[in-house]
Amino acid sequence: MSFSSRRRNYFLTPHRRDGLIEWMKSMLMHSFVLDALATTGGDTFSHFEELVNEHRDMMCCNANTILYEDNGNGGGASSSTIDANLNPVEPRQSRLKRLVPTVGIFHTSLPLRKAYEIYNAKYRLDKRRHLAISFNEIRHIMNLAQIMAMTITTHKEGIEGDADHRSRWSSSSSHPSILDSPSLVCTKNDSSSAADNIPEFSLNGNNEVVEVQVQASVVSKSKSSHKKCKSKFNGPSLITFDGDQTLYSDGANFESNPKLANYLYLLLKNDVTVAVVTAAGYEYDTSKYELRLSGLLQYFKNHSCKLTKIQLNCFYLFGGECNYLLRLDSDYKLHPVNEIGPGGWMTSTKYLGLDSPANWSEHNITQLLDLAECSLKASIEDQNLRNARFIRKKRSVGLVPASLDDAPIPREALDETVLRVQDDLDNMLRSNTSPSLPYCAFNGGRDVWVDVGNKRVGVQLLQSYLGVPAEETLHIGDQFLNTGNDYAARQTCPCIWITSPDETTYVLKSILRLAGIVPTTAGVVQQQSSSTKLPPPRDNNNETSKKEEGSNVDFTELERRTNAVGTMDVFTGEIITHNKQ
Repeated sequence: MSFSSRRRNYFLTPHRRDGLIEWMKSMLMHSFVLDALATTGGDTFSHFEELVNEHRDMMCCNANTILYEDNGNGGGASSSTIDANLNPVEPRQSRLKRLVPTVGIFHTSLPLRKAYEIYNAKYRLDKRRHLAISFNEIRHIMNLAQIMAMTITTHKEGIEGDADHRSRWSSSSSHPSILDSPSLVCTKNDSSSAADNIPEFSLNGNNEVVEVQVQASVVSKSKSSHKKCKSKFNGPSLITFDGDQTLYSDGANFESNPKLANYLYLLLKNDVTVAVVTAAGYEYDTSKYELRLSGLLQYFKNHSCKLTKIQLNCFYLFGGECNYLLRLDSDYKLHPVNEIGPGGWMTSTKYLGLDSPANWSEHNITQLLDLAECSLKASIEDQNLRNARFIRKKRSVGLVPASLDDAPIPREALDETVLRVQDDLDNMLRSNTSPSLPYCAFNGGRDVWVDVGNKRVGVQLLQSYLGVPAEETLHIGDQFLNTGNDYAARQTCPCIWITSPDETTYVLKSILRLAGIVPTTAGVVQQQSSSTKLPPPRDNNNETSKKEEGSNVDFTELERRTNAVGTMDVFTGEIITHNKQ
């Protein structure tokens, strides 16, 4: 885990804790203390699962039913006699809501017991005597349960779909490394009772980059280019990603991660829509976004089995949380999606009200950013942050390091700044008669940003624009605490909480394999220099030549892009020096 990731995800203070996971951890502590996790662990997760299902049912009931009671008249009233004397009844709270007041929305059911049994069969949590189950282990189990749920719920056969899900895992045991991620592997031929009902898995993993042997599929063209790809993929139809610390290291770029690039390629090849929803906002300067994703775009371009134009068009990028929508085209470059007019993303989502930027007035945007600017500048002065500077963009304001060479801003100062600006903006929105715009104030690990809009809006806009329901959408990010910018996405779709690009890689590998995709050897076109007409002879004794022959990236192009990125201020997008020669 990187330094900035640790700064964002430490769990030492109340505002840095997840209420649901902390409660689950405390409930499991009883079994650990009594040395009874082996006999009660599965039942405890079954109880969690029951509470989640009850919570989902009750929220659905509260959303679709309005109850009324007589306001002091001593009697009830039917819906036909409702008048000014009747007030809405407070919706009933689920048991889970009473136990964990901060619990949010569950968009799918979660097979928590199955997920726990698989995880426990791999890591033998019930055999530990000195260390109780940890926060991160529960997070991994929750992630696994969500991945399993996305596969199960895509079947329309209900229970039969669950049986098919199990049989797919069983049949996959003949393929090596079917689920060999740290949090998603079950031991083979496990004799413990927890593993009796779990299909076999192979632990004979390898570190080679893999791809799917994809059959050529005929995809009917949509009448409108913005419609989502037609997909028979047994999993999410739309997967959205955070950028920093999810696809690439914080403040860095997607340069050379062939395994992750390959899994993203496979998703597109199977007609899954992929979108990067990032706080990085360079308006519609596409070259700067392309620099941040240079290695990934180069991987797509060099692959021997080219993506079709329709599949390439299924790759989107939402900059500034939800303000600038771009799409990949057949030239492997990002292009702005029309905002206004037929097929325009703002026009087609205007019905969402204030959840669409199409309905935001410049006056309200300026008012929100002005207050955020005052709050950030006051934080710099009050906390004596001499190594911080303030910057303002069209749809965001930020507190960032004065120089990348300076000492990092203390994490306590960053959190104080976020909580202060959240309080200031909430007070303004409560007292102001003008429409309340959605916003996001978050700690980025080494900076603080306030954006107009947030990732809930960004993901919801994509769902509406592409016609994808919430239960077929999955958001993957690393900031799900209340000072992070992935937190808001929980309201609009299922989420996976990761802490590094490595975990993202494991999650995607598991999604692909649970969807029944069989890995084979990767095939990427070897980039040749202009002076070389034929590939060099293969030297089996030369390790260097092997690496070059199997490389996935044009290193000349990568070096050029890396040098350019190295001279770009990632906060502002400003090129501060010339490229190296």
